[in-house]
Amino acid sequence: MSSPIVKVTEGQLSGKICKISEDRQYFAFKGIPYAKPPLGELRFTAPEPPEPWEGVKDATKDCNICAQLDRETLQVVGNEDCLYLNVYTPSLPSSDSSPLPVMVFYHGGGFVFGSGTDDAVHGPDYLIEKDVVVVSLNYRLGVLGFLSLDCKEAPGNAGLKDQVQALKWVQQNIKNFNGDPDNVTIFGISAGGASVEYLMLSPMTKGLFHKAIAQSGSSLLPWSQNNKIKELAAKIPAIKKKIITDNKDLLKFLKNMPLKDLITSSMLVLASLKYQGGIHFGFVPTIEKEGDWEPFITKSTYDLLLHGEFNKVPYMSGFCTREGLLMLSPTYAAIIERLCKEKEFLNHLPFKIDDTVKVDMETKLKTIYLEGDKQYDEIDSYAIDFFSDVDFIGGIYVSTLLIAKNNSPVYFYEFSYDGGLNYLKKKMNINRQGACHGDDGGYLIKTSMLQDNLSDTDKLVKDRMCLMWTNFAKYGDPTPKIDNVITTTWEPIAETGLAYLFIDDKMSMKYEMYGERMKLFKELYEKYYKS
Repeated sequence: MSSPIVKVTEGQLSGKICKISEDRQYFAFKGIPYAKPPLGELRFTAPEPPEPWEGVKDATKDCNICAQLDRETLQVVGNEDCLYLNVYTPSLPSSDSSPLPVMVFYHGGGFVFGSGTDDAVHGPDYLIEKDVVVVSLNYRLGVLGFLSLDCKEAPGNAGLKDQVQALKWVQQNIKNFNGDPDNVTIFGISAGGASVEYLMLSPMTKGLFHKAIAQSGSSLLPWSQNNKIKELAAKIPAIKKKIITDNKDLLKFLKNMPLKDLITSSMLVLASLKYQGGIHFGFVPTIEKEGDWEPFITKSTYDLLLHGEFNKVPYMSGFCTREGLLMLSPTYAAIIERLCKEKEFLNHLPFKIDDTVKVDMETKLKTIYLEGDKQYDEIDSYAIDFFSDVDFIGGIYVSTLLIAKNNSPVYFYEFSYDGGLNYLKKKMNINRQGACHGDDGGYLIKTSMLQDNLSDTDKLVKDRMCLMWTNFAKYGDPTPKIDNVITTTWEPIAETGLAYLFIDDKMSMKYEMYGERMKLFKELYEKYYKS
């Protein structure tokens, strides 16, 4: 078959055959529209279903990425016409084939950067080898994806609603790619991991997926939710020396702004803000008002988690040991330097602490981070631990425990392996020990820049990760059997207490996690988390 043809609801697609090895290949269908281009009057609105086409559509080329600021060139790249997905499948339907589990991937980038459709960064090869169908996609980012003005034309969370629309497309069409619409696992890293948790919490997604994996992300993290987007948006006209106080006038102004102007102005607004914590992206998911539209989410995510108001499916969640190494990248280096110089932790804690307990809280933070256990012999290791907890581990720990109270099974992990496929550390040239934010992704998603000089242990960890993730997609259990690759049974969190898999060059189960650090964040979220 030189050019595989598949029929979907809107028309026919012509894909291509890709080789993994001499005896292994898969079929790739790229740039498939899953929604109508969100242009003109559709800018900022919820996505609409795609329109049909005549003839056979070429599905062999990369699609547009969603409009964003390129962090290296500081130029606006991408396009508003970006709601496309890719499907990669080991086999197409035949009389003797059984439908395969489907894994839908949501990319990271703080809801402001990134794309999910570039094979050089998000190659499906590793997972395809384990006989699953992989879907990757783009969703609207930044102000285009998350403007919220409490009206039907800009209700908020358009980017998350794009993710839902893609799942609807999967339900309608994936069987034509030999995927099983009744066995869909959603997974993602960083903002993609937060997206997975949001999709669990939204009533819009009921029945659209059957398992979920959130890596280094949660709806509780300070950078993953902003309930003051209207105030943020009003600052955009001010960049242009215009003051607009009326919502309708603001919407009209933002709708009519040229794309590059809108993106650049929105990023200038973010650059001018003062905030507490390490990481901040501004135009991100929000809690919507009730109105004459279908909202993605209308309640505090903490309350939804606490009361078990979410889609109950088998769940996997985890983080990397040294998430905070991300703070050594040029974007954030000044923040960590300030903490190391002043050693004033409260200035970087993104909770509104009562004045009456501020002195006690600062003392507690110094005791935990300056005097607590040190795993790495580095002068700034306490600051890396602190930002690991503030921006990632604290919220992930709290949300996972809340999900486990109301749902079963829930599998939790800590990824600590430091090897040749540690993605973000290699990309950002962070020359430190340990697993940085997003490093586990390199062992699941093939990235062209990370293929040289892999050790036998790198390959073993990659095989182990891919096997556990695809086992979970197939069976809802990451370790259904023990062998020379999977050497330990991964126990789910039990009613009797925490259990998690520690993933390094070897696997082991652990039952207590960063005692004083996690105890503090559990208390902080219980007392101070504000939706």
